[in-house]
Amino acid sequence: MPQILFFVTLFIGVIPLLILFVEKRQFSTRHGIVPFVWLTALATLYEFIGTVVLKINTNYWFQIYALLEFAALYFYFFKLFEGRQKKNLRISMVVWAVIYCISLFYWDSTNKAIALAINSCTTSLFVFLCSIAYFKSLMEAPKRKFWQNPTFCFVLAFSIYYASTLFLFLSSKFVFELGQYGYWWVNIVATLILRILLILGVWKMK
Repeated sequence: MPQILFFVTLFIGVIPLLILFVEKRQFSTRHGIVPFVWLTALATLYEFIGTVVLKINTNYWFQIYALLEFAALYFYFFKLFEGRQKKNLRISMVVWAVIYCISLFYWDSTNKAIALAINSCTTSLFVFLCSIAYFKSLMEAPKRKFWQNPTFCFVLAFSIYYASTLFLFLSSKFVFELGQYGYWWVNIVATLILRILLILGVWKMK
């Protein structure tokens, strides 16, 4: 069962990109989610070929992925927000870049744990703040048909996934005490929710 869930979660990561290709939006700059969709598909292929099949060292990948992940998220929220919020995003980007550079001092080819924790926590905090701003504006909007809006699906997906990421790092000791697969289950379920909502959001795009 765990192995089946892992591969289901893994391979549905390419579905959003396939939908974009079918709808001929795979290179659209109008939709801010497109870079993240590409990154998700790339991560799926790398994890299967590099990790499952070839079993190569993933330390380099995780450090590079952290940079690409933030870039994709930043692009998405930059396209979403307007006015003063864009200025706040630029400030956040500078702060994140500084912290990312600091994480490089804690990274090497044999140990990625500290650098991974630093990058994951700062990216999660960035998503958390952006999500608060989005949901606040959403509650003030006259129309509240949330599920008809792909943006709602995307931000909800990010909120759930990165909240779980932050939870795992802050309470990793407690999660590991639940059993050998406690950490794994939380991560895989959060990833599954992220990708399902990503598929739903891409499907709803016009």
